[in-house]
Amino acid sequence: MLNKNNNIYLVIIIVIVLFSCLSFPMAANQLTANEIIDKVKEKQPDSKNSKTQAEMILIDKDSEEETREIIMFEQEEGNDKITMLMRFLSPKSVAGVTLLSIENGDKIYLYMPAYQKPRRIAGSSRQENFMGTDFSYEDLSMDYQNDDYAKEILEETNEQYVLEILPDDEGLSYSKFILYVNKQQFYIEKVEFYDLDGQHTKTLEIKEVKFDEEGKFTPMKMQLNNLTDNHQTQMNIKEIEYDLDLSSSFFSIRTLQKPVL
Repeated sequence: MLNKNNNIYLVIIIVIVLFSCLSFPMAANQLTANEIIDKVKEKQPDSKNSKTQAEMILIDKDSEEETREIIMFEQEEGNDKITMLMRFLSPKSVAGVTLLSIENGDKIYLYMPAYQKPRRIAGSSRQENFMGTDFSYEDLSMDYQNDDYAKEILEETNEQYVLEILPDDEGLSYSKFILYVNKQQFYIEKVEFYDLDGQHTKTLEIKEVKFDEEGKFTPMKMQLNNLTDNHQTQMNIKEIEYDLDLSSSFFSIRTLQKPVL
């Protein structure tokens, strides 16, 4: 027969075994920061290119608004590199201004009809705001999901994963990004931008998302708040098309000067 002490030890062992059995599946299902980002990528549309028509609303500190119409083309270049061509259609003051960002901003060109010649945006100018919006040139080609960036889970709630992203790009004007990822549907709901001094300077919020039949998501309404200038840029997607038949030379400097895209 077991004495009293042996009974106590037996109970302790049983409790430890049961706890281990219960906790092991939870640990096995715990996602890492990289796995969360991989799931976000999996939820993005599988397409070689896209065409987007959108409305951009600029709101200043006095709540004065300016509405612009834009058209934007994007193409996947491989290795998570995106090339983008964007043109303002209205109002007249900015109509025809066109931006070409090649492979995540490795090269950026701006065409302004008044000057009749594209110019390349120097690295020192990439931190400047693009045409009065709250997006800098580097913001427009930012890849928060870069595999080379260090990632860490800061917090996990019932609704979200909160990730810290530490970029290692030389010349980048941000020290880190904080991503808020929807836990059920794996899309980014909010991005906080921190400058090189660690100050929170901008917040990008995804206000509305559209899901297709395969569960892939497309942001339809977003809002970028510039906390330094008390300024805001809203983007409302009106129409988006995927997998267009574009020529191999479409994303080129020559296209920038064409009157019709």
